Amino acid sequence: MNDPVAEKTAPKIAVEGLCKSFDGERVLDGIDFAIPDGGSVVLLGESGSGKTLTLKCIMGLVHPDSGSIRIDGQDTVGLRGRERAQLLGRCGMLFQQSALFDSLPVWRNVAFRQMERKELNAAEAHAMAVKRLGSVGLGPAVADLLPSELSGGMQKRVGIARAIASEPEIILLDEPTAGLDPIMSNVIASLIVRNVRELGATALSITSDINTAIKIADQIVLLHEGKVAWSGPPDEIALTGNAIVERFIHKWKMEQAAA
Repeated sequence: MNDPVAEKTAPKIAVEGLCKSFDGERVLDGIDFAIPDGGSVVLLGESGSGKTLTLKCIMGLVHPDSGSIRIDGQDTVGLRGRERAQLLGRCGMLFQQSALFDSLPVWRNVAFRQMERKELNAAEAHAMAVKRLGSVGLGPAVADLLPSELSGGMQKRVGIARAIASEPEIILLDEPTAGLDPIMSNVIASLIVRNVRELGATALSITSDINTAIKIADQIVLLHEGKVAWSGPPDEIALTGNAIVERFIHKWKMEQAAA
């Protein structure tokens, strides 16, 4: 029998002992972290650190070898069919390259889920899309453009609008500022923070950009070689004395200087 008190106090997302190997190589080695309801956690790390694989496990795209992934106290590992669809229906997703449909106008991209599920007719979907585009600083005229007519920063904004269109409980963000210059990265990070807070959603992001992580996170989890190397609030990451953290920061600064 479920304990209603325990369920009420359970984290929105809790990952415990997550492990995954490919061809005998351990890629995730006991990942642990939790996100409270309404919280924002960023998985930070270099390419190959395990952050993308962790996100795929949470989404159900990859089945872990061991460990648990609990949402509102329910273990979601192994969910299939309707149960998995119901879980994903509670989530909004911002993909790394925005993943917009080139042949559809912006408003159809934003309202894609609602149109596919026949939740809204065309006029209602267009009005909803315009509203969501406004929340990310894009005017009504953008709704009728094609993605190819937009800049990279505008495409990211459309991606955010689509991610929040269904007012999800959970928002998953895959490298939300990748490929953007520092000024636009700050703009996108600010939009993410504002919209996530307005929805009261729980956010999980992955990034290799320290500035983005500091901007959008309540808690940063630094992954290194499939393990949690450090976890803490953003304002402490430069003060940890952790050798892995310091190497990561130094390498990131060198890359930024060379860019």
